[in-house]
Amino acid sequence: MAKVSLRVYNREIESLIEGGQFPEAVAHCLHILRTYPMHLETYRLLGKAFLEGKKFANAADIFQRVLTAVPDDFVSHVGMSIINDDENRLDEAIWHMERAFEVQPSNPGITAELKRLYGRREGVEPPKIRLTRDALANMYTQGELYNQAIAEIRSVLSEDPNRPDLQIMLARAYFRGGQKVQATEMCSALLKRFKYCLDALRILVEILPGTGRAENVPAYRQRVIALDPYAAYVSGSVFQSDQVQDAAVGLERLEYDGSTALPQLDWASSLGIHLDEESSPAAIPDWLNVPEDELQHGGQGIAQPAGPDEVEVPAGGEAIPDFMKDAGWQPSTSDGQEAIPPLPLGGETGIPAASPAVPAEIPDWIKSMA
Repeated sequence: MAKVSLRVYNREIESLIEGGQFPEAVAHCLHILRTYPMHLETYRLLGKAFLEGKKFANAADIFQRVLTAVPDDFVSHVGMSIINDDENRLDEAIWHMERAFEVQPSNPGITAELKRLYGRREGVEPPKIRLTRDALANMYTQGELYNQAIAEIRSVLSEDPNRPDLQIMLARAYFRGGQKVQATEMCSALLKRFKYCLDALRILVEILPGTGRAENVPAYRQRVIALDPYAAYVSGSVFQSDQVQDAAVGLERLEYDGSTALPQLDWASSLGIHLDEESSPAAIPDWLNVPEDELQHGGQGIAQPAGPDEVEVPAGGEAIPDFMKDAGWQPSTSDGQEAIPPLPLGGETGIPAASPAVPAEIPDWIKSMA
């Protein structure tokens, strides 16, 4: 097999998805995850490949994993909105699309889709989408108006405290605004729930050297590298991994011939991926209508849809190879009623789970988005 840089490989997979070659794209993503089991960009691509290939249960599983590491991930929120819309779970579809709008409020495709979803719920589409305080806070942060951003975020969190996307936004605003104590406290709190929250880890890697908690930095840095292997080669800030040369991280390219027997790969099951065409329905907690203190998340994460044909990792770890165990994956201890939690990244996600969906057409607006 020829060697290729990780970034170039990801770009090739993106091209495969755009060309409609979804099975091959999935095969290459899974191949990468054998070497880099927590690489976030490969997870995004895998979710997109499943989404475009109309394997919605698989896509939902992957997107929810990404959201536990990047709670405000744009691609994952858009994908989850599409999946919930196809399931006629309108409130959840709107919730995720609102989160995507807050990240990119000027995106015309997102604005149009949010109008359409509101129209389905209200009976008439609004003439325009009002800028929310969440979106305004994000714009303040991008404009380096950190005090204003902090004020807006704290105001929203006072009304809706279970919003990890806003919590990490607040941590970034504290950090960039020079409020290191507050940033450290916020990131430490986030890591208690999300062990691999990427920006929380990166902020602590930047702040803690030279403090009384400096001994934690190597462990945090290793988690960052697991999510972003290029971070191992930064010469300055860990936030500058995008400046590392593409060739710094590489692996062997899969020689795909169209006959790869993906369902027989045990390590694919350990990723929580069900590769069959059909999936069984499962009950989804109506989290939007249940008080927070009544929610049941099973201790390790929001319950995921499962059924007799969906992924279930046997207890004891037989199906999990060493490279997955080293990365932090754990065998399922469930009784078959729920699948493994999203990524080994911590507890509650604060986002709605998705049940298996009936395949449907992907909206044109998402296909046209770069």
